[in-house]
Amino acid sequence: MKVHDAVIRLFNEEGVETLFALMSEDTMSTLSTIQEQWSEEMHVVHTRHEQGAVAMADGYSRASDDVGVCLIGRGPAVAQTGTSLVTAQKKGSKLLVIVPEMSVSDSYDIKDFEQESFLKSTVGTVRTARSPETLLSTLEEAFRSLRVGEGPIAVQVPWDVLDGELPDSDVETDRNRSVAATDAATSNARLHPDDDAIDAAVDLYLDSDATKVPIVVAGRGAIAADAKDAIESFAERTNAVLATTLQARGYFDDHPFSLGFVGDFGSNIANEHLHESDFVLAVGCSLNPYTTDSGHLVEDETKVVHVDTDPSAIGRYEPVDLGVRGDARLTVDALTERLEAHGIDRSDEFWTDRFRNRIADTPSLDEDEFPEQEGRIDPRELVRGLDCILPENRVVVSDGGHFSRWVLDGISTPEPADFHWTLDFAAIGQGLSHGIGAALNSGDRTPVTFCGDAGFMMALQEVDTAVRHEIPVTIVVMSDSALGTEYHSLQTANKYADVALLEAPDIADVAQSLGADGYTVRSSDDLDALSDVLDHRPDGPVVVDCKTNSAVRHRSKM
Repeated sequence: MKVHDAVIRLFNEEGVETLFALMSEDTMSTLSTIQEQWSEEMHVVHTRHEQGAVAMADGYSRASDDVGVCLIGRGPAVAQTGTSLVTAQKKGSKLLVIVPEMSVSDSYDIKDFEQESFLKSTVGTVRTARSPETLLSTLEEAFRSLRVGEGPIAVQVPWDVLDGELPDSDVETDRNRSVAATDAATSNARLHPDDDAIDAAVDLYLDSDATKVPIVVAGRGAIAADAKDAIESFAERTNAVLATTLQARGYFDDHPFSLGFVGDFGSNIANEHLHESDFVLAVGCSLNPYTTDSGHLVEDETKVVHVDTDPSAIGRYEPVDLGVRGDARLTVDALTERLEAHGIDRSDEFWTDRFRNRIADTPSLDEDEFPEQEGRIDPRELVRGLDCILPENRVVVSDGGHFSRWVLDGISTPEPADFHWTLDFAAIGQGLSHGIGAALNSGDRTPVTFCGDAGFMMALQEVDTAVRHEIPVTIVVMSDSALGTEYHSLQTANKYADVALLEAPDIADVAQSLGADGYTVRSSDDLDALSDVLDHRPDGPVVVDCKTNSAVRHRSKM
């Protein structure tokens, strides 16, 4: 049996149904075998660029907290993937990248470079198997590690080993041991906080300025721990307001004292309260520079209690007064119980009708006036309209750029996990490929991807991938024919801004030439005409070229 046959068999046993790849000389035998012998069990998405393959596998992983698998060629092929690899690494995605390397028997390879160093600097965790006997166990261990949240991982193997022979005696793997080890690792009990830490957190709360409204900031760690009810109970007893990080946006949307999310792109009212508060309870979030606006939103004298299961996450970006290592729900419940034991209840102290009205009257979208541009729609009007006509049960992926701030303002999702923010590495151009991958693992949710014209043009070849594989994704391109962030930043700095204007092609025509359905939106009337098209899951890719007004500037800091 060929080694790659055993690898494919292992993939199947690990439940891999979709694999992303761009064929090269060192992967062609593996991919040919999958197509010839395993096509009913395993679908290979053949992309147009290696970076797109990695981004799709990342999107696939994030869409349902699954393992995304990508097979990339050696040398220049893997060198193409750097931005997508770092994006996945900063997110901690459950991404497995399998990369061949130079043949064991070769002393020279034109494609050779410091591949392992490159992978360590981009992926982080690299495992190498240089014999048939170790490859299967290395891959098994990688799957186990990924399923308990240790990702992404790259596995290197010489390509002559991958295509070599494996003795039949080495084919059988102890699958029961593998599954049992994974189950044991994923069933760890929730981490209880230390009692002394809970007492110290309560003391900090009691020492804070009683005239200032406390605030709770929740992140994806709180969502993972199912801490919503616990946090709301704590907030009601302390009369704290509720906010989230960008990654957890929408978590408290059904609560009357939710302020939205904080940070660079956050709501004004949430940022105001974070800046003014004397007590901050940060639950399952990193307090990274996005969340705190590089520290500007948290005053030096503010008392900050940071709750996380990972001790290395506590105070990593922002100084805190107290770190509490523990499960988010158990820790917040313990804080509430300790307050109750001390007879502390400040219910209704700050939560008044006046405060409720202040939240209700705060506009979600800025209403500044800008000069109109003929044949172009205001991006704020566009986002409001799209939020109404797109299917409610949706998973939304957003690329980065000036346009994305309106997407954050106005495009809702049923759950926070249904929104994917691809700016983990602050790189534009990831959204299109990421969204195509997410579409393949979105279940009954309608997948929608938002791009700017600049980011779309960086990856437009992957529209062809979506067409060939009949991937049902709606791609909304907010096209202002500009590098929007730079354009408005230059304007604000009174510099020559027109250098950032780049006329975009007719993207709907480009999409149609690649085989996708293409539509153009220049006004609300065009949106209304599109409502029937967008109000269902498409059979293949639909690209909506929205010509937006480049003069409209988002209220957030450039």
